[in-house]
Amino acid sequence: MIFFIEPMSKSISMYVPAYPLPLIEIASFVQSNMPGIAINIVSISMDYGLPLTMEGKEQIYQELLEEISEIKPRGIGISCTAIAQAEETIQLCELIKNHDPDIFIFLGGYFPTIYYEEIFSRTQAVDLIVIGEGEVPALEIIKRLECDKNPLDENIPGLAWKKNGYMHLTKKGVRFDLNNKALLNLELLRYPLAYDILPYAFSRGCPYHCNFCMEQFIRPIRKKVPSKIIQKDLRNLALHTKAHTLLVSDALFKSFNQFHLLRSIGMKANFETRCDVLDPSIIPEIADVCGMLALGFESASYSTLKRMGKVRDRDHYQYYVSNTIAIFKEAVKNQIPVTIFMIAGYPGDTEEDLEKSLIFAKELSKNSGKGGHIFKIGECNVYPKTKIYDLTVSLPDVVFDDDGVFGDNIVRQPSKNLDFETVLAYMTEIFSLSNNTPKMQRTVLNMMPFFRLPAHALSDEMIPDVCFRDNNREIFDVQGKSLVAFRKLVPGLTKKYKKWMSAQRSDRTLQF
Repeated sequence: MIFFIEPMSKSISMYVPAYPLPLIEIASFVQSNMPGIAINIVSISMDYGLPLTMEGKEQIYQELLEEISEIKPRGIGISCTAIAQAEETIQLCELIKNHDPDIFIFLGGYFPTIYYEEIFSRTQAVDLIVIGEGEVPALEIIKRLECDKNPLDENIPGLAWKKNGYMHLTKKGVRFDLNNKALLNLELLRYPLAYDILPYAFSRGCPYHCNFCMEQFIRPIRKKVPSKIIQKDLRNLALHTKAHTLLVSDALFKSFNQFHLLRSIGMKANFETRCDVLDPSIIPEIADVCGMLALGFESASYSTLKRMGKVRDRDHYQYYVSNTIAIFKEAVKNQIPVTIFMIAGYPGDTEEDLEKSLIFAKELSKNSGKGGHIFKIGECNVYPKTKIYDLTVSLPDVVFDDDGVFGDNIVRQPSKNLDFETVLAYMTEIFSLSNNTPKMQRTVLNMMPFFRLPAHALSDEMIPDVCFRDNNREIFDVQGKSLVAFRKLVPGLTKKYKKWMSAQRSDRTLQF
């Protein structure tokens, strides 16, 4: 038996009953190549619930350890995609290793790929880290585990481990051939019918190397999943789940030729793409299938976008802005909810840069309609070993929380005369220009039922007992009738906790 585990994320804003797409892609590939092996994918949040107290968290982990004792897996592979998962992932590894030192633990994902040295310096509970895409390395690791061989093998590309104080790195692996991608096997999930939204990747990678994005560390070139595989996957997902919404998990989405299939199986897609890539003329053709459109706009300032690596020159910038306006107007005309992602206080920003974004948001909002729109704007975070970190330390007047890879690393002073309080004020004003229509509320509720709610809001007395796993109300259930009941209460909760919802991310983090 091999376990694959999607760990908890400590930030409440990340607590969504998410479909563990990277793990099921890897596990399905391994299963298709080793049909005789038993594989089980565990999504801790979905399978056990969301802890609201330390006691609830301890109960969840105790149940997991009891299951591990009963099944006795040869190895456990853990995904760590988000930085917010890093602390929980390390704690989980240490719990498992203390419980059974003989279980082989290997990690993969964006965070371990970039910060494998920091993980090995922090803990001895991790045996191996996969660098980059995981299908082929995971298959080779599991082959060796099944033969009672040591997976610390120099012949497997894309691995890192630490032994006797020395770091070992094997040669870099080639990009995974998506023609070999396995059909997603939902039987590897514990509760496939419990998922009411399904992420899916039509492609991997991104050719745009914006300096705040981590995609370039794993997949710096975009490659499309073959159409035949997409069609088989989508029909399979529609057949074996109750979900009606597809959350497109792509760095760059433009596979609109597949929307006829989504239409035929009764699914809608929520997708994100670049402002300079999407052709506005396509929008009327996909309006009936598009549940939400998200644009990674980031800023209306040429100077800021240039520092980000989002635009090449002034001509590109003019097209970037004008195309955003055209996309927004078409979305409004076709009543499609729109989310505009923005970053406030980027290293080097002046108040003039923020003013340009505010003016742009005001102008854009004049076109608002029944679909609604949200300006999802947040403070800037800077992490080591990234291009944005190199930019930040090169600018003499920037002040940020240099907390290392496990901290929040918030930019507190983007430039000499711009303080954090001013940045927050612009964030609040820009966010207030959102048009949270009933249609937008329904869409967000379906996709992100815990969107920006603080942890303590989930303990509110207005939430009925059906939303919790047991009478002590220490573990929130995110399956079936629990979520149905919770969604009905979200408007009241958002009104009651409005002050905390607009607070910094650190103020919305679980305090245990």
